[in-house]
Amino acid sequence: MYIALQIFLGWLYGHAAEYFIHKHVLHNHKFFKGTFRRHFGTHHRISRKNNMYDESYLHLSKNSSFFEVLGLTLLLVSHLPLLFIIPYFWLTLLYSALVYYYVHRKSHIDVDWGKKWLPWHYAHHMEKDQHKNWGVRLPLFDSLLK
Repeated sequence: MYIALQIFLGWLYGHAAEYFIHKHVLHNHKFFKGTFRRHFGTHHRISRKNNMYDESYLHLSKNSSFFEVLGLTLLLVSHLPLLFIIPYFWLTLLYSALVYYYVHRKSHIDVDWGKKWLPWHYAHHMEKDQHKNWGVRLPLFDSLLK
């Protein structure tokens, strides 16, 4: 039971972190003017111009993809002490980060797949208001915090 609780809380925390970081860090230009501007200024601009397609996800060395992997890595490293206290929670965060990167990358390379399986993320990039639909893997916190 204790393991299942760690896994559930890690899963929930992963989705919460995805939502809050996306909304309050990557899209908040008042407080994060320099480093995180790349997300909106580059990734959103490229995606919008190319109907969701972002070729930077073809190669890890390109802007959007490299920045995203670096951010996920730093996030996991900052939570590393939890591995020794609540290991299944941290392993679930690792799994969440890998799944996040996989589905986010895939949605920007295989646009039809993204439209089908992540329509809320497609809407985040392609609809008129790009400041909603913050969850990438699931619109869980978008629904809970409406």
